[in-house]
Amino acid sequence: MKLRILFLLFLLVFTVSSTESKNGKTSKFSVKKNSETKTSGTVSNRSDNGFEKSIVQIKVSYQEPDYISPWKKKNPRVRRGVGIVVNGNRILVPAQILQYSTLVEVKKFSSYTETKADISRTDSETNLALLTVEEKGFFEDLKPLEFQQKIVYPQQIAIYQLDNSGSIQSASGALLSLDLDLYPQGQVELPILDVNSAETLNGNGEVIVSDGKAAGILFDFTGDKNAGRAIPSFLIRKFLGLSGKSDRIAYKGFRHRPVTDSATKEFYGISGKNEGILVAEVLPGSSADGVLKAGDVILEFGGKKIDSKGYFEHSTYGKQVFSFLAHAGDEFGYEIGKTVPVLILRDKKKMEMDLPLKPFPYSAVRIPHRDPSNRPDYYLNGGFLFLELSENYLLEWGKDWRSRVDKKLLYLYDYHKFRSLGEPQSRIVLLSQVIPDESNNGYHDIFGRILESADGISVNSIQDLMRKVRESKKDTVSLKLDDGTEVVLDKKEMAKANSRIGAQYKIPASAMGERK
Repeated sequence: MKLRILFLLFLLVFTVSSTESKNGKTSKFSVKKNSETKTSGTVSNRSDNGFEKSIVQIKVSYQEPDYISPWKKKNPRVRRGVGIVVNGNRILVPAQILQYSTLVEVKKFSSYTETKADISRTDSETNLALLTVEEKGFFEDLKPLEFQQKIVYPQQIAIYQLDNSGSIQSASGALLSLDLDLYPQGQVELPILDVNSAETLNGNGEVIVSDGKAAGILFDFTGDKNAGRAIPSFLIRKFLGLSGKSDRIAYKGFRHRPVTDSATKEFYGISGKNEGILVAEVLPGSSADGVLKAGDVILEFGGKKIDSKGYFEHSTYGKQVFSFLAHAGDEFGYEIGKTVPVLILRDKKKMEMDLPLKPFPYSAVRIPHRDPSNRPDYYLNGGFLFLELSENYLLEWGKDWRSRVDKKLLYLYDYHKFRSLGEPQSRIVLLSQVIPDESNNGYHDIFGRILESADGISVNSIQDLMRKVRESKKDTVSLKLDDGTEVVLDKKEMAKANSRIGAQYKIPASAMGERK
């Protein structure tokens, strides 16, 4: 009897609690839990600072290329980001959010609809791009944002973006340090800000503000580490032509390695305990081509002493890699068209050289680094699919691509990404796969092999391969792969095979045979 009474009392309490919940009432525990969730990392609404007139929302529709089946694209997707209004009725955004774009739209604080925007300029090195809007009056109620000339860290910062209602959302964070690294699509090491924030951020262009001016643009953020990276304002000013005489980025022209062991120091004649780095590779057509040689020891660069790990002491930013002087050295007078004085050891003798600064020599690239072009170059004929090796091709293997791809391809990517001095311009051509057909029986298992030659002559690009097949006066073309396999292309049979393959695998005729 007592058990029945206790059960009825429990049921009554549970029913009352459920009724209160349905009527909008919550328990003290629930209120406390919601309060904790609300303050644990969401952004606050601050619209009284005027930044809503300088920040816009960006919507990018895009389609990524398919490097496994390059005649088609992957499914359409959408990414969103933040843009900054700058002088000249333009909008500044991180270039990475525009990659593979098919449509770009912007929305400002005073509008509930998106407006089409056009890409007017992109720079893969600084990871910056500019948009224009043709709609009349779009910029009338907007105000350009100013940028800091120098960065101070460590310091507390505010991070701004615009929500769907047109209200400014702000998050708190801190600038921690400044280092050199590559931007997502770049080849030149440039300054990058390290940012910390415990709040929810995307890393798609949120604006970092200090003392009422933009100190940087967030382009990367990892929530579980509360860590992000940002483009510093002085690099943005260069891109916009607000500092220096050139808005392009210079490249020092060589790769280097530290010299820390005594045996190497003795071999190259380095007398100081903590000085000098070794020139490891000179890129053809670069600033260093014809000036420096592999094996030179750099003691001073741009009038600054370089330690054995490649650092110099910057008066504002502390220890920085010496590449800073060549790649972002406007404050020292070093930019494209200028020369950098270099003190080197060559054959154990000190020499003074002048390094004329030039842009990065993209003609020296053999394996493109996340090439932002919309379509890979390929050649599909008779079921044989040929591609040029690129980082995008390797990335098709997923996050663990380095452990999954062929080790020879990984070796080439790590150590032969650029051509050597004296070598002609070239790319690495792969026989990526063989689409099965009766005409190519016996070759179906070939996958990702390097094409070494066609009729005994080396192949240096997809266009070169197509030309060799077209101009061959024989009915067959003999291809040699890196594993010793010989593939024979029957030119007459390939045309018939293309018709069958197109019908069976739904591949358009325009994707097969020679393409311009």
